Amino acid sequence: MADDWRICIAFGDLPRSSRDSFRQALITALGSRLGDQVAVSPQRTQIFVYAPSIGLADEAAQVAREVLAQRNISVGTVRTEGWSSREQDWRDADEVPVESAAEQEPARHAHWQERERERSASTGLPAWQVRVELPSHRDAVALAGHLAAQGWRVRRRPRSLIVWANCYDDATGLARALSGDGSADADAGIRVARVSLRSMYMYGWTAGSGGSSGA
Repeated sequence: MADDWRICIAFGDLPRSSRDSFRQALITALGSRLGDQVAVSPQRTQIFVYAPSIGLADEAAQVAREVLAQRNISVGTVRTEGWSSREQDWRDADEVPVESAAEQEPARHAHWQERERERSASTGLPAWQVRVELPSHRDAVALAGHLAAQGWRVRRRPRSLIVWANCYDDATGLARALSGDGSADADAGIRVARVSLRSMYMYGWTAGSGGSSGA
């Protein structure tokens, strides 16, 4: 899948040490917020962040501006660009036909989700997690059994669950179902997050493991 959108972050006369520091901070922030959904390509006086959708590009641009502000860098500029098939060149995002982008977005998103599912399946490691906070231990046990019976990989704690999903759409779909079909108590707190290696270690995950387990 082509990354048809990018963020251009230009530094002007920023010293090299500050550029390097900013680049590392940006990569860390993007990884925390967007995981591997965007790709970073640093150059001598600028950084390009490539994204498969205008939505992800806009979010990456916001992250870049936040990092610039946090580091008190006032010389940087952040510009969103889209690839023009007609011009065979990068153009300002405002010059990319909105209808064309909107038509292509669903297919791009579906393709990206399928890639994420395939990667999770091949590595045995889930990409996303849904954390469900419940009012009682009994509620946690009941919901863990319900989800495990449906094939979800569940880690149960006394009054919470971690449910692992192979892609973002699967995770958010589960969160919506739990919020709307009565499977989770109305007081349950539901949060979707990308899985990190740290969280895998914390919850004792190994490739190929899964299923419902108690604490």
